[in-house]
Amino acid sequence: MSTEAHAPDLAYLWARLAGVEWRVRRAVAQRVEHDPDPDDPRRGLYLTADTVWRILDEPGRPLAPPDAEPDLGPLAAMVPDPGPRLLGLARRFDLDPVDVEFLLVAMAPDVDPRFERLYAYLNDDVTRRRPTVGLALELCGLPAADPARFRLAPAAPLVAGGLVEVVDG
Repeated sequence: MSTEAHAPDLAYLWARLAGVEWRVRRAVAQRVEHDPDPDDPRRGLYLTADTVWRILDEPGRPLAPPDAEPDLGPLAAMVPDPGPRLLGLARRFDLDPVDVEFLLVAMAPDVDPRFERLYAYLNDDVTRRRPTVGLALELCGLPAADPARFRLAPAAPLVAGGLVEVVDG
């Protein structure tokens, strides 16, 4: 299949990742708003809020920052049958919608390395450049004690299927 034939599928995936970026922007804004000292030079060891906003606004990035969650219906309809590969993966592994969101949050640093620094800032630890379970829940709009946490348990489809590895339980 040619690159041109994959274009709508890739556009769908980029739109889904742009939604993750939108939620990261929202989480950064909340951290800055509720942090009594957002410019503490030790925050995350060296990442300041200004640095994070510069990372998010780097020109020439593949993700266009949306003003809100993107409308994915029209994009998905443009992908030839059987539809977006991401949704095919979800069907094949029996993933719930929240599982797909967790997968997107987990894969974002592999697609766009900015997410490593953004996640480090949101984790307030530059050594934690991947999303924690708590951060994944937050980026999906869920509270820390939400039952969706169990969607990342060893027997859950994402982990059992080898799509996501949870290092710290």
